[in-house]
Amino acid sequence: MAEPKKPQDRKPKNGTVIVRGIALNITPDALDDFELLDDMAAVQNKDGSRLPSVFRRLVGDQYQEVLDALRGENGRVSIETAVSFIQETLEAVNPNG
Repeated sequence: MAEPKKPQDRKPKNGTVIVRGIALNITPDALDDFELLDDMAAVQNKDGSRLPSVFRRLVGDQYQEVLDALRGENGRVSIETAVSFIQETLEAVNPNG
């Protein structure tokens, strides 16, 4: 039995999106992740403790690079900055979403 085709509008073009000037290599299989779905559902149900997991799952090996790019003058990545970045990333990988 053949696997159903995935809608093309849900795949990042060539796996790369640009968010805040950062080139992210987000492969389609990074989005086809049951645990990511579970984390995102928990976040929508007000469990903010799952945001770091969503962040890691989205940016993968680029985790430290992205954190460093998002650091404020105080050397920290604010929760607001990280949440906004996650939202912008999700919009970039699924602009029709």
